[in-house]
Amino acid sequence: MTSFEIQENLITYDEDGSVKLLPGYMSDPTDEVLVDFYLKRRVFAQILPVQIIPSFDVFQIEPWRLPGEDGKIFNERKYFFYNTMGRDLESLDMRVAGSGLWKVVEKGKDVLIPQNNEVIGKRNTLIFWEVQGACTRRTKWMMHEFRLVLLANPSKMENWAVYRIFKKKDEKKVKNIQGSYEESSNNNRSVRIYRGH
Repeated sequence: MTSFEIQENLITYDEDGSVKLLPGYMSDPTDEVLVDFYLKRRVFAQILPVQIIPSFDVFQIEPWRLPGEDGKIFNERKYFFYNTMGRDLESLDMRVAGSGLWKVVEKGKDVLIPQNNEVIGKRNTLIFWEVQGACTRRTKWMMHEFRLVLLANPSKMENWAVYRIFKKKDEKKVKNIQGSYEESSNNNRSVRIYRGH
């Protein structure tokens, strides 16, 4: 199925003819939407009009080699994938992927339903490190790994996770500098000195 066909299938209509889009489409799905709508439906095999988040083992290659545009259906700068996540993998703080590894920097952050503050999932944040010989270099690639909590998944069906993978933008620090220049003489030379305030 092409990206255009997928996008056509994302648009459905209510009985009154008004357009109805799947949650998060044409924007960034929130953590809650990824867990409570998409991941829960995947775990419990509930069918969506179109399978917009593909299944893929995100730990087999480096993030810049992730496949195709299908994983970017929500946002052109972010990938979204489902993957089964073994219990042993869940407890690891480092996970090998291609020629590098993902390191957990934040573990087990609660994902809440805002209306009642019910915890429906957990989010791990990982950063990709490229390995070159004995050296490792931190990259700008980040991953959010979401899973359902056991209360939301009492049957312990396949241990699925949903992933949001993206490259962090360069943050240009813009400083509002105010100051003045003063003339100073040193050894009969005139020097302009900047005095910030």
